[in-house]
Amino acid sequence: MEIDTSIVLVLRTKTDSVLTPFPEQLDFVLDADFDSATTHYSGFLFNSANRQTENIIESLNKALRTKGYTIFTLEQNFGIENKPDILAILHCSDKYEILKQVQTNGINWEIDNDSVINIVKKFDKKYSLDLVGAGFDWCEFIINNNVEDWLTFAKEAYKVCPDIVEQGTGTVEKLADEMKRTKRLYFWWD
Repeated sequence: MEIDTSIVLVLRTKTDSVLTPFPEQLDFVLDADFDSATTHYSGFLFNSANRQTENIIESLNKALRTKGYTIFTLEQNFGIENKPDILAILHCSDKYEILKQVQTNGINWEIDNDSVINIVKKFDKKYSLDLVGAGFDWCEFIINNNVEDWLTFAKEAYKVCPDIVEQGTGTVEKLADEMKRTKRLYFWWD
C-alpha cells in the first residue's frame, strides 16, 4: 500500500479493523465522468463503528497531518442497519486533491467536482476549513476561524447546498445554530 508503517501503528491504537487499499476508482463514482488523469494517492480504508468515527478522526488527525496524511470519513452510515462508517487515510494533505480523488459533486444541482472545489476554496479562504469527511455527493469540514455572523454564513452555505436546510435543519436559522454549536460545515447534495 506504500504507507508509512508508523501510520498503521498509530491507527492500531484506535482500531483493529481490516485495512484495505484505497481503490483507484471508488464504486460510487463508476458511473460518473471520472477524470482518469486525476492523481491517485496511496492510502487505505477501514471500518469504524459509528459512535467511534468522530473520536478516531479527532484523535489521529493532527499526528497524521504532520506526516502528510489525511484521515476522513468516506462513507457515513449513521448507524442505519448497524452498518459501520468507512474511514479513509490518504497520503495527501491537500483537501482539494482529496475532493478530486473522491470526485465529490453536487451533480443533482449541476455542480460538478471542479465547482465543488472552487466553492470550498472560497469558504476555506473565509473560514479556514479542515476536511473531515468526503464522499460522492457530500463533504464536511471543521470551521477553524472565529465566525462573527453565523446567520450570514448559514445563508451562504444554503445558497450552495439547499438540501442542508430543506432536507436537514428545516430553517436557515437552525442551520446557523447547528453550525455555531458543532463548528462544522456540511454539504450534501441529494
